[in-house]
Amino acid sequence: MLTKDEINKILKVEGRARGVVFQTDAKYILGKKGQAGLKKVEAAIEEIGQPISYGKEIRATGWYPLSWRVISLLVIKGTFGWGEKEIFEMGYAAPKYSFVVRALLRYFVSLDKTFNESAKYWKEHYSVGQLEAPEVNVEEKRLVLQLKDFRVHPILCQYFRGYFKSVALLTVKTDKMTIKETKCVFRGDPYHEFVIEWE
Repeated sequence: MLTKDEINKILKVEGRARGVVFQTDAKYILGKKGQAGLKKVEAAIEEIGQPISYGKEIRATGWYPLSWRVISLLVIKGTFGWGEKEIFEMGYAAPKYSFVVRALLRYFVSLDKTFNESAKYWKEHYSVGQLEAPEVNVEEKRLVLQLKDFRVHPILCQYFRGYFKSVALLTVKTDKMTIKETKCVFRGDPYHEFVIEWE
């Protein structure tokens, strides 16, 4: 359970996220834990007094506080006793639930095209931060992503690791792909950096 101090600290996070992220969370929970699991999460959110909803009140294209994004993930994690692995898996599954990703599938014809469109793609989900791909090397089977001006919460590091790997796999057909967060603002680096490699 999140403490009042933790909640107050998270609520200071600036920025907004599209409502689709909450719908994506709900679909994932329904798939993993069923209606009873989703009700548990909703009850836990109600208990801490936050107005986050996974129902019709949330519009997919609406903008909502980014702090709610963090609270949603932390409550889900706490409700089911999940760790980093499960949050990674949740991020990995997210693109298949997101209408924004489906709308952008036309760009996913090649790795270069996919991640060179990353700035637009990022802005469809979040009002803060910049996602860049300073290295897209198909020959060496290596992709580097940098997420700048995004100091929100460490839980998103695991979530994005899964998410970015899943998006990369939409254009790279392989069974062997790794992703590492080589730089992180929560470890003192100036930005987050994710390195994806495959065979």
